[in-house]
Amino acid sequence: MRFIVVTDSHFERPELMNLVQEVERRRDIDALFHLGDVEADAEYLRGRLSVPVYGVPGNCDFNRVDPAERSVNLGGVTIFYCHGHTLGVKLSLQRLYYRACEAGAQIALFGHTHARCLRRENGVWLLNPGALADGRYALCEIQAGQLATPQLMEL
Repeated sequence: MRFIVVTDSHFERPELMNLVQEVERRRDIDALFHLGDVEADAEYLRGRLSVPVYGVPGNCDFNRVDPAERSVNLGGVTIFYCHGHTLGVKLSLQRLYYRACEAGAQIALFGHTHARCLRRENGVWLLNPGALADGRYALCEIQAGQLATPQLMEL
């Protein structure tokens, strides 16, 4: 199972269209995560992709009632995902890490900073793909219930 992670698309339609083309070209993507800013872009992707699009609101997604944090199990791997603004990720990743541990997650997906991050803390991957508005995304793969090392990618 393979999934793509994006965040901070900020209405950049050319990058969103490039992402749709990338997913269609690859044909091996099973899901996509959009981590907020702007949640309307997640709706745009849902309308154009045949794979599930998981999403959460970001700090620029006003008047949204969706939860700021979520968890899902895909292929035997628990994934914690959020935008990150409510966990203070611009200052520290400690709260993000602990929330992922509380969720029993093997990976925590976040955005908000627009800066890429890929590191492992005590067996938990912390992943920020960087802003899709800058053409950045991440590719993750689950094999036999195990998460392979995520890859930072560019469109």
